Amino acid sequence: MHPYQEGQEHRRAVLQAMLLVTIASALVFAALNFPDGMMLVGGIQVALAALAAGLLVVVRRTRRVQTWCLRFLLILLSVTILLLSRPEISPFAFIWLLVIPLVTHLLLGSRLGLLLSVGYMGVGAALFLYRFGGSPELVRVEVMSNAIIAALTTLGMPHFYERTRERSELKLTRLATVDPLTGLANRARLIDVFLWEQAQARRNGTPLALLMLDLDRFKRINDEHGHEAGDAVLVAFARMLQQRLREIDLISRFGGEEFLVLLNNTDGKRAVAVAEVLRQSLEQLDIEYQGKILKLTVSIGVAEYGPDGLDLDTLSRVADKRLYQAKASGRNCVRGPIAESGVEREAALSE
Repeated sequence: MHPYQEGQEHRRAVLQAMLLVTIASALVFAALNFPDGMMLVGGIQVALAALAAGLLVVVRRTRRVQTWCLRFLLILLSVTILLLSRPEISPFAFIWLLVIPLVTHLLLGSRLGLLLSVGYMGVGAALFLYRFGGSPELVRVEVMSNAIIAALTTLGMPHFYERTRERSELKLTRLATVDPLTGLANRARLIDVFLWEQAQARRNGTPLALLMLDLDRFKRINDEHGHEAGDAVLVAFARMLQQRLREIDLISRFGGEEFLVLLNNTDGKRAVAVAEVLRQSLEQLDIEYQGKILKLTVSIGVAEYGPDGLDLDTLSRVADKRLYQAKASGRNCVRGPIAESGVEREAALSE
């Protein structure tokens, strides 16, 4: 599973656990408050339990886990502050404020978790002083010092932990989705992005195209100048692609000297034109390595979403066949669907 998806599922599991705890604790407190005549407080707690039960069903299916985490916490924390403002609520109930940093950081991450924690804990502290500031036993220096230290500890530790975890997750995500040599997307990232673009193409009818690029006679570079020179060529080629293509286009290193480019909102005709620009750009590029100028060319095969296939595997096979045709035609050229139609297209793909 992709690290980002793992993070989403982690948050989903934590949110489900929080909802179950909310249901159980709200019902328990409601059962204690009703006999004491605290009907409004008990009613609010029962309503909170019912809401949490409804959210439990939604959270199991939704893809917008982060959004529902935020919605749930805003409701839960606002209800908590509302209950703490009630005159019948004991000052000892304010101890629940110390739980806020834990749940906000687990569900929302370090930045948003810290923002909500500071905001709601600050409101809770102001509410406590407003209600009990005139009680000498509750606002003694040693009592307030302990409360402040405890609050800062419960705020700081989850924040530090979550920041560390997020950095580790970012490193794992980069390792899982980025080619370490060129900094381009790898195959796993390409698959993820294609699935999203595929859904957009199906829903909105937007065009989509795939380029398969293979550096011509790349092995000669490694044999004559060494593998470090080959790496320098790959990096220079990747940089050239990034400079010539749009930010919305996904460039991936598919393996060795083979690259795939996913062209967003681009039909076959336009994709061939883009491929030709890339071919000419590399042909004119001087790659300097240890005082030497290395020259290289590229062969490109183009496939169009829809006419050539509806999934990444099929489009890759079509682009690969056209790339082979480009190699067979003498290399340093582009082969795509432009000159093909009907029987001609089928014949070309069957070669």
